Amino acid sequence: MAYALFIFLPITGALYTLLMGRQRRLALWAGGLVLVLGGYLTVRLPLEQPTRLLGALLGWTMVDRFFAGLFLLLVGIVMVAAHVLHQGELPIPIGLFILGVTWAMLLLNDLMVIALLLQVVGLTVLLAVVDRPHEPVGLLPTSALMAGLKYFLMTALSGFFLVPGLLVLNRFMEWQHLADVRLALGLLVVGFGLGTAVVPFHLWFSDLAGHASTAVTALLVAPVHGIGLVLLVRILLRFPELLQNNVSGQLWLAGGSVGAAVAASLLAAGQDRLKRLAAYASSFDIAFILYAFALAESRSLQAGLFLTVHHGVALVLLFVCIGALEWSTGRGDVAGLVGIGHRLPVVAAGLLVAALSLAGIPPWGGFPGRWSLYQEALVQGWPYLTGLLLAAALFLLAMVRAFWPLFLPTGQTVAYRRVPWPVTVLILLLVVGLLFLGVYPQPFLGILGEAVGF
Repeated sequence: MAYALFIFLPITGALYTLLMGRQRRLALWAGGLVLVLGGYLTVRLPLEQPTRLLGALLGWTMVDRFFAGLFLLLVGIVMVAAHVLHQGELPIPIGLFILGVTWAMLLLNDLMVIALLLQVVGLTVLLAVVDRPHEPVGLLPTSALMAGLKYFLMTALSGFFLVPGLLVLNRFMEWQHLADVRLALGLLVVGFGLGTAVVPFHLWFSDLAGHASTAVTALLVAPVHGIGLVLLVRILLRFPELLQNNVSGQLWLAGGSVGAAVAASLLAAGQDRLKRLAAYASSFDIAFILYAFALAESRSLQAGLFLTVHHGVALVLLFVCIGALEWSTGRGDVAGLVGIGHRLPVVAAGLLVAALSLAGIPPWGGFPGRWSLYQEALVQGWPYLTGLLLAAALFLLAMVRAFWPLFLPTGQTVAYRRVPWPVTVLILLLVVGLLFLGVYPQPFLGILGEAVGF
C-alpha cells in the first residue's frame, strides 16, 4: 500500500493542481505539500523488500532512494522558480506528474514496462508547447507546432527502438546468438540517443528548448534524462553480455560518444540563443556519460552515475539562471547579458559555475567524474583521451564566447529588474550543491558504487 501511495501521490497532486487553473498560489502550496509528503515516504519506504502490486514487482535499493530524493529536490526547485518567474501555468502539474512516473520507474523491476513508461513521461513535455508564458493567447506559431511535432516523433521513435531492443535481449538469453547482442545494442543505443538528444539524434532538442519555457525544459533534462540514464545502467548490469566480449560494439559506442561530445561542443560554439546553448550543453554532457557506460567497468559505471547526478544539478542551475535573465531583461540572447555581471552578480555567478562544472573544471561537481573518465580513457588509448580533452576545451571556449558580455562595463547594461530573492536563494543552493559534489564526492560515489558492485 505504501508503494502505491508513493507513486500515486504526486500523480494525484498533478491532477489537482491542473484543475486549479489560475489559482497559482494555492497550486504552489498544494505542490509543496505533495513534495513534503513524498520526501517523508522516500525516507520511510523499506529497502530491499520487494512486493507485488497488481502483478508488478515493486522494490528499491539505496541507489533508487537516492535518485528519488534527487529528482524530488530538482523538481521542487524548478517548480518554485517557475512560480516566482511566471514561467507559464503548467510547470507544477507537469513536474508532479513527471515525478510520480519517474518514481514508479525506480520502483519497478520490469525493464519493458519501464521503457514504455519512459515514453509516457517524455510525451508529457508536449504540454510545454502550449504553455507559453511570454506570448498572447491565440494560435501557436508554426515553428512552435513543428518543434512539438518533431519532439513527438522522436519520442515515438525512441520507444520504437527501445522495446524491440529489449525483446531481442530476452531472445538472446534463450538462444545465446552473438548476432542478437549486436542487434540489441544497436537498437538500444539509437533508442536512448533519440530520447536523451545526444548527437546525432539531437535535432529536436534545441528547437523544443527554444519554444518551451525554461522551467519545462529543465524538467526534461533533469528527471526525464536522468531516469533514462539510470535505466540504461540497469540494462547493462542485467545483461553484461551487451558490451563484455563485444569488442566491436564497445569500440563503436565509445568512439561515437567521443565524437558526439566534440560535435555538441562545436554546435554550442555557434549559438547566440541561451536556451539553445543550454540544449547543446546537455547533449555534450550526456555524450560523456555514454562514454562512461561504454567502458562497461565498475569504476566507469560509477563515474557515469555520478555524472548523471551532476547533469541534473548543473543543467537545472543553467536553466534557472537563463529563466531569471529572461524575466529580468526580457531577452534570451547573448546580447542580453551585456553588463549583467555587475548588476545581477548571483545570476552571473550561477551561469559561470554551471558552465565551468559542465566543462569539468575543478573544484565544481563535474570534475571528479570527468577525472575518472580521463584516467580510464588513457588506459583505453590516446585517441580517446585526446578526443575527450578536445571536446572539453571546445565546450569551455564556447561558454567563454557566450558569457564574456557579462563583464562589459556597466554603462552598456540593458534594461533590467531585480531578480526575486527566492530565485536568488535557489541559485545559491544549486551553486553550493555543485561545489559540494566537487569537493566532497566520496559519499555519493560510495552510494553509487554499491549499485555497480564497485
